Amino acid sequence: MGDSTVEGEATGQTQVALDNWVIYGLFGGLTLAGVAVSTDLFGAGIMVAPADPLGADPVRLTVPLFVYVHATLGALGYVFTKLMTGLEAYDEPGEVRDVIEMGMRIPAAWVLGAGFYLVLVQAGNDPAADPHLFATVAFLVGLYVNVAIKSLGSIADRMLGRGRRS
Repeated sequence: MGDSTVEGEATGQTQVALDNWVIYGLFGGLTLAGVAVSTDLFGAGIMVAPADPLGADPVRLTVPLFVYVHATLGALGYVFTKLMTGLEAYDEPGEVRDVIEMGMRIPAAWVLGAGFYLVLVQAGNDPAADPHLFATVAFLVGLYVNVAIKSLGSIADRMLGRGRRS
C-alpha cells in the first residue's frame, strides 16, 4: 500500500514537471512571437500607430533587431561567465535545472531590451543618431537581467506616480 502512494506521488510530480515545461514552452513561443512582431519581421505593418489623435502620418513602433542581438550577447556573457567561474558546480545531471535557469535569461533579456529601447526612445533619444547608446543599453540589460528588472520597475513606478520599489 505504501508503494502505490510513492508511485502515485512520483507520477504526480512528473505531471507537474511536464506541465511546467509546457508553460515554459508557451512563454518561449510568445517571446519569439513578440520579437517577430516588434521587429516587423514579416512586414505585416501591425506596429504602426497614428502620430497624433487626428491620425496624420503614422509612426512605426518597431524595435530594431540589433537590440535583441545585443541583449542576447549580454545574457550569454552572463551565462558563460557564470559557467566558467564555477564549471564544476554544473557537471552533474541534477544541475541541468540551474543551467536552464541561466538560459532563461536570454528571452528575459529580449523583453527587457525592447522595454528599455522603448523607454529611451520615449525619453527623446534617437536610435539613428546614437545607435551605440541603444546597443550598449541592450547589452547591459542582457548582462544584468535582475538589475534591469528592478530598474524598469522603478521607472514604471515613477512614470505612474507610485512610491519607489525596494
